[in-house]
Amino acid sequence: MATNFTTSNQNSLREDLANYISNISRDMTPFISSIGKSKASQTLHEWSTDTLQDAGLQAAAEGSDFALSTSPVVTRLGNRTQIFTKGITISGTLETVDKAGRKSEFKYQSEKRGKEIMRDIEATLVSKQVSTASASATGNIQAGARLMGGYESWVGSAVAAGGTLDANSTAGTGASVWNGTGSAATFTLDDINEVLRSINGETSAAPSKVMMSTAQKVNFSNLVNAGTGTNVRRNIDEKGKLKQSVDLYESDFGDVEVVHNYLMGDSSVFIYDPSLLSLSTLRPIHFRDINEAGDALRSFMVCEHTLEAKSPTGNGLITNASLT
Repeated sequence: MATNFTTSNQNSLREDLANYISNISRDMTPFISSIGKSKASQTLHEWSTDTLQDAGLQAAAEGSDFALSTSPVVTRLGNRTQIFTKGITISGTLETVDKAGRKSEFKYQSEKRGKEIMRDIEATLVSKQVSTASASATGNIQAGARLMGGYESWVGSAVAAGGTLDANSTAGTGASVWNGTGSAATFTLDDINEVLRSINGETSAAPSKVMMSTAQKVNFSNLVNAGTGTNVRRNIDEKGKLKQSVDLYESDFGDVEVVHNYLMGDSSVFIYDPSLLSLSTLRPIHFRDINEAGDALRSFMVCEHTLEAKSPTGNGLITNASLT
C-alpha cells in the first residue's frame, strides 16, 4: 500500500524560490515615448507660437500703393515645471543578506523607483491638470507645489462625444480644459474626423496619433469591426494572421495611428501631432542627499519637467466619451 508523503513539516528543506523577480508592473510611457524632448532653463518654461491671417480674396490695382497687413502677432505661452520625487530607505542588514533575484537591494529599489517616477510623469501629462500652484495639499501633491498643465490644457480643437461642448475662452493656454455638458456618449469615427477637419488648414500640424484608454481601445476596435467601414487597416503579422485590434485609421485627412494608454481616463481621446509636443526637462532624474542614517541607506530621487505645446491649435481632443 502506498504511503502519502508530505514535506509540510520538514523544516530542513530549502525553499524552491526562483532566483529572479518578475516586475509585472507596466512601466511603459506611451505618451512620453511618442513626443519629443527639449530643455527648460526656468521654472516657467516659455515659448512663442504664431498663426497665419485668415485666407481671403484680394486684388490690387496696377500702380496702387500697398496697405499694411494685419497679420496676427506672435503669442507667448508658458508652462510651469513640476518636481517629481521618490525616496528610498534600505536597512544595512537587508542590503547585506543573501537575497533572491538581486544582489543589491538599494540598486534594485533605485531602478524600481525610476520606473515609478516616469509613470507618475506620464499620468500627469495625460491628466486634466492645469498649470497653476497647488493651493492646498491633496494626496501626494504638496501645498504650494508648481503644477504643469497636462495635454488637455493645451488643446485648441475639441468635440464632445455626448452632450454639448462647454465654451472655453482660455483653451490651449494651460489654464483650463475642455468639458462636455450633458450625458456622455460613445465616441465615433465622425468625432475623430471632425477634430481632424477642424485642425486641417488652421495650422501646419498633421495629427498622426489617436490615443485613448485601454478600455476605449477595445471599444474602438469592436466598433470598427462591427461596422462596414473599409478605411480601417488591421494589423496582419508575418504569418498572415488577422488581429482583432485596429492599429491604423485612414481618415479623409491622412493616416492616424490608434494607440492605447493604460494610464489615461476613459472619458477623453487625444488626437495630436507628436512633433509639436515635447517633454521639457529642467532637471533630469538624479539622486540627492545620498547618505546613511544610523544603520540605513537613504537616497532621494528627484527630477523636474514640464510639457511644451508648440502649437496648441494643432492639438485635438474628444471629451465626454463613455464606454457604452
